[in-house]
Amino acid sequence: MNAIIRIMTAVNRVSPGSPAACGESLRSLVADIEASAADLVVFPSLALSSPSLGNFYQNQVFLDAALEQLDLLRVSTSHLPCYILVGLPLWDGGGPMSAIAVLYKGERLGFLAADDPPEALRRTAFSEEILPPDTVFRCGELHFVVLAGDPLQLPVRVGNLVHTGFDLIVAPSYQPAKAGYFDAVCDVLRTTSLSFGCGIAAVNGGLGDTSFPYAYRGFGAVYECGQRLVAQQVEDEPLVLVCDMDSDIIARRRRLSHYKAPLHTMLPQTRKHGLLRPISPDPFLPEDGAQRARYLTELFELQCRSLEARLVNTGIKKMVVGVSGGLDSTLALLVCAATADRMGIPRRHIIALTLPGLGTSDRTYQNALALIEALGCEGRDISIRKAVLNHFTDIGHDPQNRDVTYENAQARERTQVLLDVANMVGGLMVGGGDLSEDALGFSTFGGDHISGYNVNICLTKGMVRAMITLLSETEDMAHCRSLLQDILNTPVSPELLPGQGGAIVQKTEDILGPYALHDFFLYNLVHNGYRPSKLFYYACIAFSGRYEPRYIKEKLVLFIKKFCAGQFKRSGAPDGAAITEVHLLGCDFYMPSDMTAEALLADIEGIDF
Repeated sequence: MNAIIRIMTAVNRVSPGSPAACGESLRSLVADIEASAADLVVFPSLALSSPSLGNFYQNQVFLDAALEQLDLLRVSTSHLPCYILVGLPLWDGGGPMSAIAVLYKGERLGFLAADDPPEALRRTAFSEEILPPDTVFRCGELHFVVLAGDPLQLPVRVGNLVHTGFDLIVAPSYQPAKAGYFDAVCDVLRTTSLSFGCGIAAVNGGLGDTSFPYAYRGFGAVYECGQRLVAQQVEDEPLVLVCDMDSDIIARRRRLSHYKAPLHTMLPQTRKHGLLRPISPDPFLPEDGAQRARYLTELFELQCRSLEARLVNTGIKKMVVGVSGGLDSTLALLVCAATADRMGIPRRHIIALTLPGLGTSDRTYQNALALIEALGCEGRDISIRKAVLNHFTDIGHDPQNRDVTYENAQARERTQVLLDVANMVGGLMVGGGDLSEDALGFSTFGGDHISGYNVNICLTKGMVRAMITLLSETEDMAHCRSLLQDILNTPVSPELLPGQGGAIVQKTEDILGPYALHDFFLYNLVHNGYRPSKLFYYACIAFSGRYEPRYIKEKLVLFIKKFCAGQFKRSGAPDGAAITEVHLLGCDFYMPSDMTAEALLADIEGIDF
C-alpha cells in the first residue's frame, strides 16, 4: 500500500512575543506525529511566532528565538522519517521575512518564502538556504510543492507552479478569522483540487493569538481531487488532523502530464495501521442527502434533455418502450413521460409495451400495466409466449430444457417486437439497460442489449433505485407514489424462468451477488484504477460488518470474470449520452472485447483468510 501517503495538519498554540512558548507547543505534538506514522506534517505559517508581533519583527531577539526553537524542533523530530513543514519569521540579510522551513530526519532541507507576510515583514535578497518557490519534494509517488499564503488566492497563484507537475499543494497560512471564511476556503480547496486532479493540504494558524486588530482561528483541511478527507476548525486546544491520501487516485485524475525533478525524495512509512480516509460503499452518489437530491435531479434532467435532443435532431415524434414492472424500465418510462412534457407532445405518443413471457410474474405484470395507465401513455399488451414456443419448435429446442437458449430467446423476441412496433409507428425504441448490468454483461446480446437510444446506461442499479425514490416523492408523482413504492420493493429479476403461481423465482442478486458490491468494484477499478488486491482491501473496509472478506473476494472474482467477458456487448452497444463521470461508453472507455482476466485474477489469487 505504498500509494497511501499519510498527512497530518496541526495547529499549535502560539503566544505573542514568546517563540519559546510556540516552540514548546509544537514539541508537545511530536508524540502525535510519531503515533500517527505520518509521512508529511504541516504546521501553519508563523507557527513559531505570530503575525500580531507587528514592528517587533524588526527586533533580532524574536528572530533569533524563533530560529532557536526551530532547531529544537529539528532535534526532537530527528528520529521521525517524515517531512515536517513549519513557518517562522526569518532574517534574510536586509530584514525579516515569513518563511516555511522543511525538516526531514533531523536535517533542515531549506526555507521557502511565504507569499503573504504580515505588513511589518518584507522580503529582500534570497540567502543560499532559501529555496526557489517552485521547489518540488517527493513522498513515494506523490510530488508536492509549497504555496504558503491565503488559501482563497490559490486559484490565482497556482498557475505559477503548473510547470512543476505537482500532485499535492501544501498551503500553510495564518489569516485572520472572518465569518464564513472557513467555508469559503473549503469551497476553494474542493474546486481547485478537482480542477487540477491533485491534493491540497491547508493549515491556518491562530490558536492563542491576540484579538486586536484581528481575531484569529486556526483550521486544517485536506482535499483530494474534489473529495474532502478532513476539514475542521480549532476549538480551544491544539488541533491535529490525520488522513490518508491515495496517490493512485491522483495519478488517474491529475491534469498535468509532466514533473519537475524533486529536490528531495522519501519513501512513505510502512508502519501505518488502518486507513484514515473515507471509503464510501456507494461512490457513485454523494453521501450528503441534500447534495444527493440535487445531483439526481440534475441527472434526471440530463436524461430527458439527451433523449429530447435525439428526438428533435431525428425528427421523430414517438417513443416506444418496453415496460416490465422492474426498476430500469420504470425509470425509462418516467424519462419518456418527462421528455414528452418538455417537448409539448402528448404522452399518448409514448407507446409502452408489456411483453409477458414464460417467466413473467403477476406482480410485475400488473405493476407495469398500472404504471402505463397512470402516466397516460398508450399501452399495448403483447404476449410473447406463443411466438417463443413456436421459435423453439423451429430451432428444435426442448422447452423443458430451461437453459441459456430458453432465457435468451425471450429477451430477443421482446426486442424484435419493440423494434418492429417502432418501425410501424415511426418511433424511437428507448432502452433502459443500466450501468451495473452493462458492467457485468448481464444482458442478452441482440436482446435487451439493443435499443434505438438508451437513457439509463450511465446509471448503476443503485442510482436507478435512488432516482425512482426521489421522483416518487415529488408532487407530480403523488398519484402513483404507492405503485412506485411497490416497484421499488420488488426483487430485481430477469423473469425468464416460470415460477409457481406467477411468483418470482429468479432473483438477480442471488445469482450475481449484491449490486452494491459490484458497483463499488466497478467505480474503483475503472475510475480510480485500483489493482484488484487493493480493491479487495478497500471493499473490506467499506462493507465491514455487512459482508465477510471471503464473500467479498468471491464476488470480486466473479465481477472481474464477467467484466472482461462482457466487453463484446459493450463494444456493440446502442447510443446513449455520457452524463456521469464514470461510465463504460466508448467515448471515454475502451478495452479489448476478447481481453483475458488472467492478470487481474492473479493479483488476488494469493489472498488468504
